[in-house]
Amino acid sequence: MTEDRITDLLHAWKRGDRSVENTLIERIYPVLHDLARAQLFRSGGPATLRATELAHEAYERLHRQQGVDWQDRSHFFAIAATVIRRVLVDHVRQRHSAKRGGGTVVVALDERLSGELPSQPDGVDWLALDQALDGLERMDSDCARVVELRVFSGLTVDEVADVLGSSSATVGRQWRFARAWLGRQLDVPAN
Repeated sequence: MTEDRITDLLHAWKRGDRSVENTLIERIYPVLHDLARAQLFRSGGPATLRATELAHEAYERLHRQQGVDWQDRSHFFAIAATVIRRVLVDHVRQRHSAKRGGGTVVVALDERLSGELPSQPDGVDWLALDQALDGLERMDSDCARVVELRVFSGLTVDEVADVLGSSSATVGRQWRFARAWLGRQLDVPAN
């Protein structure tokens, strides 16, 4: 399916054309499931959340966002990255509160990016990462978006540049800055 076809489906769906919903689900849901499975595999958890559950909840939340002016397929997946982040963090918060503060839920950041991210032997707490990303967003929303797309969608620097309509060099600089800033906020020793 071409990017234009997905964009056309998103626009028709936004206009209220329910006839495109099944086709949109057939095209988008498998990609959301792959993103969810990759995110859970890369992060090492949370073990209580399955990729199908993550993809389903992400789709449900996206489905409720009919007010969004979908620009194109890349815009859809940029928003999907934010939604996946929210679902994961909400799940961890719910489990953490159910334990009444007992046991910190930690995850290892994307193994594929391990050479680019500060490493921490015990992983990074999802809640701490979410809080740090919120702080980064207040300071530099572009850098926060780069992290979100890299970590929660697994996009490369070139793919992020395409989604954001930026250059790879700019995204690379934002990624390096954000990694260093997040490493300090999360008290992660530099390599």
